[in-house]
Amino acid sequence: MKNEINILNIMKFAGAFIAFIIGSGFATGQEIMQFFTSNGLYSLVSIIISLILFIYFGSVIMSAGYDYGSSEKYRPYKYFCGNKIGLFYEYFVPILLFISVIVMISGAGATLQEYYKLNYYVGCAMMTILVLISFVFGLDKLIDIIGFIGPLIVVFSLIVGFDILIQNLDGLKDISQTMNEVRLTKAGGNCIKSGILYASYNMVSGLFFFTSLGNSAETRKEAKYGAIVGSSLIMLVILVMNFALLSKIKDIYKLSIPTLYFAKSISPLFGRIFSIILLCGIFSTAAPNFCTVCSKITKTKKYNKNIIAVFVSIVAFILGLFPFEKLVQNVYPLTGVLGIVLFTCIFLKQISGRII
Repeated sequence: MKNEINILNIMKFAGAFIAFIIGSGFATGQEIMQFFTSNGLYSLVSIIISLILFIYFGSVIMSAGYDYGSSEKYRPYKYFCGNKIGLFYEYFVPILLFISVIVMISGAGATLQEYYKLNYYVGCAMMTILVLISFVFGLDKLIDIIGFIGPLIVVFSLIVGFDILIQNLDGLKDISQTMNEVRLTKAGGNCIKSGILYASYNMVSGLFFFTSLGNSAETRKEAKYGAIVGSSLIMLVILVMNFALLSKIKDIYKLSIPTLYFAKSISPLFGRIFSIILLCGIFSTAAPNFCTVCSKITKTKKYNKNIIAVFVSIVAFILGLFPFEKLVQNVYPLTGVLGIVLFTCIFLKQISGRII
């Protein structure tokens, strides 16, 4: 029956939804620190705003993916934004996704260097090779793989966040004064702007993937609830990790990978396990983004897809050698601005012809 709901399917879609969002910026804590923690206690406002936007727009996009994703004529950006704006997004978003892959490669290099003392360039090369290999397996198999990674990251992140927060509750007492003493890089600006930009940059870059995800659902409700559950869980993790970061802000504000510092402080073994989970989180965003970019380039079938994939991976590796923190600071807010325009188009489309 098309109206029946399979809880396991919902969790699989929620997991894939989460895993796409949890890339190197999120899993390392750098993204949370720049978008949320940098606003101190007002970060709670940012989190609530992002939660609302994720649930609403995630549901709309994945529901539309279920309804229309099978049609060869369905082009999500044009469907939501019209021919002119939609055409701009179709050509520009793959560039943003490519930049995202660059950030993921850089994050992998930083992670392997900080924990395993591995040469930064070697770490970047390893992630590049992994995403290149993943391209040959296709999106359907990727959904199954990263659908498993998502919940795993949520569980480990919650364990780390709760443990650190409980041990350091006193660190929140004078947090307003402490925030004036440390200098945190802000990727989004004030608490309202940060909340909007965080959700918008994730959704604008993920529209193709979330459309495919919704199209793979057995029922419309599974697609919709997958987005709702995924959005709720991702923001729960951000809430816990954000306050954990605030509680130890003096110790971690200069670190590239604060979450790994937290994990190692629990135990060396847990730190090692978390480092592997973190790398899986980076891969879970890099792989589908890389596949989308390569698929867009080879859409006309004029070029050999494997040759194009190798070329794209080489360029991504070279650009991924730039400092990780700077990439997060400069790339994500720009993407978020384009996401706000997309949000406006989706909202107007939803009003004119109800999607959900």
